[in-house]
Amino acid sequence: MLKNNVAPVVLAGLVVMVLISAAFEKGAIGAQPPDGKAIFLNNCAACHQANGRGGGPFPPLAANSDVNRADSSNLIEIVLNGRSGPITVNGKQYGANMPAWRTELSNSEIAAVLTYIRTAWQNNAPAVSEDQVAAARAPEALSGAALFAAKCSTCHQKSGQGTTVYPPLAGNPVVTAADPSAMIAIIVNGLSGPLTVHGKTFNSRMPTWKGQLSNADIASVATYVRSAWGNNASPVSEDQVAAAGSRVSVEVGAAIFSKNCAACHGAKGTGGVGPALAGNPRINIDNPTPMLTTIVQGRNQMPSWRGQLSASDIAAVASFVRSSWGNHVPAVTVQEVAAIK
Repeated sequence: MLKNNVAPVVLAGLVVMVLISAAFEKGAIGAQPPDGKAIFLNNCAACHQANGRGGGPFPPLAANSDVNRADSSNLIEIVLNGRSGPITVNGKQYGANMPAWRTELSNSEIAAVLTYIRTAWQNNAPAVSEDQVAAARAPEALSGAALFAAKCSTCHQKSGQGTTVYPPLAGNPVVTAADPSAMIAIIVNGLSGPLTVHGKTFNSRMPTWKGQLSNADIASVATYVRSAWGNNASPVSEDQVAAAGSRVSVEVGAAIFSKNCAACHGAKGTGGVGPALAGNPRINIDNPTPMLTTIVQGRNQMPSWRGQLSASDIAAVASFVRSSWGNHVPAVTVQEVAAIK
């Protein structure tokens, strides 16, 4: 009788072993969820500090209103796609760039580290799920027209006619220019301060869409705007959007000037040990190359700032000087600084 039961028992044991093996392969048994704290310490703490308080150009995550917001979509987008340009946290501005972690961390790892951040250091925000990250990583594609309706029409109006505050896009020479780089830069990096279109000045603020929209989405909506309402300009490619570069922050430049330059040139650019910068003809020309060459290479008593300041910091401080104390010439780009050898 025992002999007759051996085969069924062995068969049942084999079935159980197969099922357990399959469960292990699928991660149903024994798979450990990612450790959000360990991921943070290995990848994020060098900038934001182990206690989440940040430091220098890196913003704090502890008591950060964006981190504690119930809607985590913006936070997920920043971790996935990175972020450039200044950000204000608790009334203080920070200028560091946030790298994209899309290719470095999996959906489950991003969900785990964000959940840790949103519950550490007395933060008290809902957890982030792997499904939320997956949806943000591969969002449902929208047409340029749909993106414009969802993101842009409130300010610029559905027919691109603008308002008394926001400039029109229909017939706008920046929009219809053969070279779309100026338009792309405004969408990617944002714009604040006066802007004149068709002889009328608008003083509204354009938000930064880098990190909020993918390069493909920005290319799509820019292409739509350049071909709608009688505009008849060439389409915009994703590569053109990717080449737009980081925003140069005059606010960051002001802080750099105060720390590194004011002792010689005066807090108001009136000079001292170094020459006056206010009204300086070497500065008040459209071509910034002479000024940038002096900053990068040094000149007479002026030290070389190459290696001491990043290209983005040099662009920021040069843009600040070129727009302060009555100076009124165009801002400097990071690319123009990088071109100085």
